Amino acid sequence: MSVSHHEKKQINVLNGWLDLIYHIRTQIDCYLTPIEQIFADLSAPLLHPLAGNGEVKNPTQLFHRTRRYMDSETARLLEGFIREIGAGYREEQIKRCDYYLAQLQSIRDRRRALLPDRLRARSALCLCGAFGLAILLW
Repeated sequence: MSVSHHEKKQINVLNGWLDLIYHIRTQIDCYLTPIEQIFADLSAPLLHPLAGNGEVKNPTQLFHRTRRYMDSETARLLEGFIREIGAGYREEQIKRCDYYLAQLQSIRDRRRALLPDRLRARSALCLCGAFGLAILLW
């Protein structure tokens, strides 16, 4: 897998988690749905960016499937979310969802802003390496 593909996948996984957390927040806010029921009722289109075609039973399983696309800060935040969600009253759960949504959106926005520069730098390094090799072989 190329580095650029991996970085784009990281952003897609973050987007998937943001969509999922927003969906969980909505289900808790509007319907007081338990977290187990939310995962039992999840549709494939919502989980596809995260789980692919596999079946997911709980947030921990989903976290382990997507862990390789996370940096330590993102993993720490999502572990906290998974540990805390489903406990407490409705208002507490909504505040937790809002907190994690804001933190993950910040990480995603930083990654998106840096992506074009990182891709250009990697392309330049590859070209320089190719020119260097051509000079050495000539």
